[in-house]
Amino acid sequence: MYTVAHNVISTTKFDEQIVSDLHKDARGYRPTEYFWEEWSQCGDDTRQEMWDDLLVELDKELVSALCAFEEAQIVMHQRIQDMMLLGADDEISAIRWIIEGEKITKMDLAYGEEYIAYRLGLAYDNPHKSDIKAAIDSMDIDFDKLYEEELT
Repeated sequence: MYTVAHNVISTTKFDEQIVSDLHKDARGYRPTEYFWEEWSQCGDDTRQEMWDDLLVELDKELVSALCAFEEAQIVMHQRIQDMMLLGADDEISAIRWIIEGEKITKMDLAYGEEYIAYRLGLAYDNPHKSDIKAAIDSMDIDFDKLYEEELT
């Protein structure tokens, strides 16, 4: 997740790269020309207000992201339980069925368990990470051969 220290700017020196990063984390995109025009023409007090506003937006975004990850985790747990009710022997088999049902390609699988977690809406570091990896490994895919085929 994101980490930003509140009130980092305590002097009149504003680092534009940090402001740009904060803006991207808070709003999902880099600052526009309009933002930079306003930033460059205002005084330090107004810049501090803009900075503080971005921190408030970031806090809201972090809460929203955390809620989305928690919801995705609940959905994933339920999907695993559903697959086990349908006959999957264990959680790894259930996750494999879920992956297969999502029509995730072999090339997608080559990116590993963190990418698959992303595709399923889960946080990269989630409780099923090792099981997702085990499910991918159980598919017995020759990724080296897959890369060669992709190049030809």
